[in-house]
Amino acid sequence: MTDQPAETTPMRVAIYGSCVARDTVDLAGGSHLSVADYVARQSLISAGQDASSRFPEDPQVSSRFQRRMMEADFAGDLEQRLEKIAPTVDLMLWDLTDERHGVHVFDDGSVVTRSIDVTAVPEVLEVVNEARHVAFGSDEHFALWAPRAEAFRDRLRELGLFEKTIVLQVPWALVTVDGRETPLSMGTSAMEANEAYRRYFDHLRELGFEILELQPLGVLADPEHRWGLAPFHYTQDVYEEIVARVLAMRDLPPA
Repeated sequence: MTDQPAETTPMRVAIYGSCVARDTVDLAGGSHLSVADYVARQSLISAGQDASSRFPEDPQVSSRFQRRMMEADFAGDLEQRLEKIAPTVDLMLWDLTDERHGVHVFDDGSVVTRSIDVTAVPEVLEVVNEARHVAFGSDEHFALWAPRAEAFRDRLRELGLFEKTIVLQVPWALVTVDGRETPLSMGTSAMEANEAYRRYFDHLRELGFEILELQPLGVLADPEHRWGLAPFHYTQDVYEEIVARVLAMRDLPPA
């Protein structure tokens, strides 16, 4: 009788970020990774900042997912959700993609993320446009974000999640798989975005976060990606490399 390989229990993954981490789990995680919770469209600056009273009563949103993410961002519920799932989570993947449009700061100090969903819903966009927009990559944005990153590190330690967290530093792809230059995202090129992100990742390194870094020449955008062409929608091999690196960082056998 031939011995059958033992089945492995997938690691429960908390995802904080955007499609980079989520697509990694969905498209390459296989039997190794499963999603425990997914917090998207929420800047670290807006986390813990309750602006839920400002959310429109009945915005015309076609996607339930988009509405849930916007409501969660207005509520700034990141830490509450992590508290709930922390005891059962094996790994947290954090990518900074959703920081890319900056935040809106209201006069009372509450903050809302300028996400792609917000800009697509007129009723919500009207609300956030009443607040001051702080652009990603600006000195003011970094000055707001950096101390929040330090406080977040300390909270993750309290929750027992810091040692389980891997930050994905995956650069925006400069070109597509067929050699074309990748399109702008909300007016920003891949080269500009990669330069703007640099000091954010450097700061996380200084804070002691574990970083999984891929090099720009090693990533390509996929025009046939399920979410369409964008500098942060990669070819399948990119997601497979991320999973392989994650497993290696956790001393687990390859997929």
